[in-house]
Amino acid sequence: IDGTITSTITVAVDDANSDNDFDAVANQTVSVDTTDDDVAGFTVDEFEGSTEVDESGTTDTFTIVLDAQPSDNVVIAMSSSDTGEATISGTISFTPANWDTPQTVTVTGADEDIIDGDQNSTITITIVDSISDSDFSNVADQTVSVVTTDDDVAGFTIEETEGSTEVDESGTTDIFTVVLDAQPTSDVVLTITSDDTGEATVNSPLTFTPANWDTAQTVTVTGADEDIVDGTITSTITVAVDDANSDDDFDAVADQTVSVSTTDDDVAGFTVDELDGSTEVTEAGSTDTFTVVLDAQPTSDVVLTVTSSDTGEATVNSPLTFTPANWDTAQTVTVTGADDSIIDGIITSTITIAVVDITSDDNFDAVADQTVSVSTTDDDVAGFTVDELDGSIEVDESGTTDTFTVVLDAEPNSDVIVTVNLSDAGEASGNSSLTFTSANWDTPQTVTVTGVDDSVIDGTITSTITVAVDDANSDNDFDAVANQTVSVDTTDDDVAGFTVDEFEGSTEVDESGTTDTFTIVLDAQPSDNVVIAMSSSDTGEATISGTISFTPANWDTPQTVTVTGADEDIIDGDQNSTITITIVDSISDSDFSNVADQTVSVVTTDDDVAGFTIEETEGSTEVDESGTTDIFTVVLDAQPTSDVVLTITSDDTGEATVNSPLTFTPANW
Repeated sequence: IDGTITSTITVAVDDANSDNDFDAVANQTVSVDTTDDDVAGFTVDEFEGSTEVDESGTTDTFTIVLDAQPSDNVVIAMSSSDTGEATISGTISFTPANWDTPQTVTVTGADEDIIDGDQNSTITITIVDSISDSDFSNVADQTVSVVTTDDDVAGFTIEETEGSTEVDESGTTDIFTVVLDAQPTSDVVLTITSDDTGEATVNSPLTFTPANWDTAQTVTVTGADEDIVDGTITSTITVAVDDANSDDDFDAVADQTVSVSTTDDDVAGFTVDELDGSTEVTEAGSTDTFTVVLDAQPTSDVVLTVTSSDTGEATVNSPLTFTPANWDTAQTVTVTGADDSIIDGIITSTITIAVVDITSDDNFDAVADQTVSVSTTDDDVAGFTVDELDGSIEVDESGTTDTFTVVLDAEPNSDVIVTVNLSDAGEASGNSSLTFTSANWDTPQTVTVTGVDDSVIDGTITSTITVAVDDANSDNDFDAVANQTVSVDTTDDDVAGFTVDEFEGSTEVDESGTTDTFTIVLDAQPSDNVVIAMSSSDTGEATISGTISFTPANWDTPQTVTVTGADEDIIDGDQNSTITITIVDSISDSDFSNVADQTVSVVTTDDDVAGFTIEETEGSTEVDESGTTDIFTVVLDAQPTSDVVLTITSDDTGEATVNSPLTFTPANW
């Protein structure tokens, strides 16, 4: 910078390289006034036409070079209008030697944390007059506009202190921290919400201010107990800006999530509670109960079967269905005693409660079965029942029958033989024994009682049938069973009397003295002798012996009575007479006192024929005409019932005459 300078231009021949003739030519000069166009100043060159940095500390540069050579050093100072956005080194210095060498100025972005968008600041370039070439004293300042790109993004950072967030249902806690990524200009409220408060809960909200925005705040996650058997459940904690109550710069900040693993402390299972500490029933059908409840909430139904190991001792209601709604309501199992008829004392059976895998929440598939012991008190007592079907047993001596039944009161473990003993086999007979097995014990067996004919006139006799267990050959449980008795009334069919038996159906004799017989036997056995007397209504026709006697020993041996024809000479034809047979009460068994007489009709054939017999006394009848006589006799052959007159006539009275007639009477016949 030297103003207008006059310089001289010398025009001269280059002797060495020119025609020698010109070597001596004198130089000539021209004065030149050079007007100075160098103006004190400097030029700023932004390489890309602008200067841009960002808050991460990036740099941009521009150059400064003097517009003219100073005569002395020129010092240039630079200052930023907002060092919170951009910074720059303090000064650069040009010398007369390097004035035209551009010097680079570096602008550095400044990080200020505030979300303020891209900010424009100004770099002011100023000649430091006091220490610079005076030509540059009045050089005007220049400015460079710097755009500082904001790197402060509205947001927040979550840090899980152990790399993950884990709690369990017992109420343990874990934490993570939240801090804003940039300084807000007003409060920022963050809500923290759990998508499953049944698994994990959190503290909320967090409020950040422009003062504490960069101080991390702690979120405490607490495990929640929810009873469901669901294993380890991952829930999501969502951290979100509460737009209505926060710096608007944060309105668009996306929600962030934290996964929380909640370890399940709910174990699939069920609890059985025997209310009285034990389960006891009787065979009479009494009941006892226990309850079943799930230990944890299922996600679907859980079906439990309840089965008895011995339904002959105890039965149960089954199944039980638990839902996610009623899982914690105890359900009652009613155990009912079953009557099995077996004499088996107190029997312990097992009730098994088991999960039905196919129809139950899979979490319960591996749950072990549980059992309840049930004591069933036996109500079966060894014994037997005798049933007289008509209320009594009655037979008679004709052999009629009556029956009663015997059945065991309880099922035996082995055969039971029941003997049937009659106290008087002369009155009644029956089965000797009955055999009951485990198969037929409850089927009544019939004892048939048959009347026995004893022939004794003893009225209705009551005998006893004793029904007893044959201890030696029977189930030992029945050894102590008491005997039972049945009374049997045997109606006597023995009636005092006697039977007369005419062998050919009639009794016939004739007057020649022939005999015929009939027998007499008693109808029943007497307790004393029985004497029977017999009499003929016409001893002129038939005769009979006087008495016969029966004893208790020979009562049933027929005795023969002989009837003898009597000769009476009367021509009276066949005559009927009656043999009367009578019990001699005074000397006979009193049971026979009122026995009616019986009769036997006897036909006596008449052997008297009407006729007369002539007997020539000397075998012939001879007379002579001198009047001698000879005789013969005439007698009737049978007694007439009235006179019989015989005429005697001679067919030759000139030779012989007779006396006539002869009259026979019933007296002289």
